[in-house]
Amino acid sequence: MTKSNEERGLRDELADYARKLVEMNLLEFKGGNLSARIGDHDMLVTRRSSAKGAFHDDDVVRTSITELDDNSRLASSTYEIHRAIYLRTDARAVIHAHPGQTVSLSLFLDELIPQDENGMLYLRPKVSVVAPPLLFGWNLVADQMAACLETENVVVQKWHGTFAKGQDLAEAFHRTRAVEFMSAHLIRIEQLRMSLGDPTPLPSQMATVIGGVPGRDLKSLA
Repeated sequence: MTKSNEERGLRDELADYARKLVEMNLLEFKGGNLSARIGDHDMLVTRRSSAKGAFHDDDVVRTSITELDDNSRLASSTYEIHRAIYLRTDARAVIHAHPGQTVSLSLFLDELIPQDENGMLYLRPKVSVVAPPLLFGWNLVADQMAACLETENVVVQKWHGTFAKGQDLAEAFHRTRAVEFMSAHLIRIEQLRMSLGDPTPLPSQMATVIGGVPGRDLKSLA
């Protein structure tokens, strides 16, 4: 089947961001998965066990969002989570990564609350942590993960990794990086608390425009 310009472009983007995730230590060489919505009913998603660090065009499959088809069995092992996110949210792209510091925090916490301004800006109000009932039972909590992303930008699967939504792959990638930066801050705060005491809390009131002067409405950055 001849691929449209849109599909060829999205396949190139999936390959590009897959390599970026590996290069930036947000993913193992063959770990994680990425997808992008195409048309009204389909998504492009990385193939099961594909090597994200050495990506090829045939490492992407096109499959339905609304029903199982012949390509569903070829898709990523967390295909059902991607599918649920597209069915329940306005996401145009989803990135599932394994950022180390965030996963480590998920072993101890059931939600991550930003303590820095950038974390608040990109990830407010919080990042939920969802625990599957069985080891490797990732898709058993697909609907719960998707429900979190109705109001949040990133959700963490406990013991495993993050799912970030975006209006494109760039936004989903940015949010994946942002949650790892936030997690690093949370870990450093706890390390420094013993010697420096409690950190200065964020102001309780928020400016109505970014930077505190007219320009960009903060609501548009949620």
